[in-house]
Amino acid sequence: MKSEPFTSSPSAYLRYTMLVWMMSRGWLLFIPLFVSVALASVLGDIRWAIVAVAYMLVCVPMILTPVALKYILTPSARRQLALKSVEIDPDRNIAIRYYDRNSDDDALIPGEGEIISASEVKAIFHFRRHTVIWLDKPDIQLILIPD
Repeated sequence: MKSEPFTSSPSAYLRYTMLVWMMSRGWLLFIPLFVSVALASVLGDIRWAIVAVAYMLVCVPMILTPVALKYILTPSARRQLALKSVEIDPDRNIAIRYYDRNSDDDALIPGEGEIISASEVKAIFHFRRHTVIWLDKPDIQLILIPD
């Protein structure tokens, strides 16, 4: 299977990056919230409910901002915005080829490309607008393929 050259939008990259992060480690953010709500309901003390609201409005955004910046300011994010095509061969290896956005004939950038083995794929998710391939690589975490 080979795709046509495509790009991903920055908002889609951030949305799916945060979604994958929330599925892997994000649930830990909600433990203090659930504890505060449980204490508010068990003790009947409204102050614990106020603590839960303050946590959601103050602490959670402060925690998610560095996480978002960590993924936005990487070479992986730059690669997601580049014009590229994805090819999955019968051995389930993934080849990414980058194209020159400034040329009219979609010329390949010489030497620019990656081959990702099937063992580096953690999961594949199908969403309404994109197929997300979650990778176990330090330099590239996601591949977004528009449907």
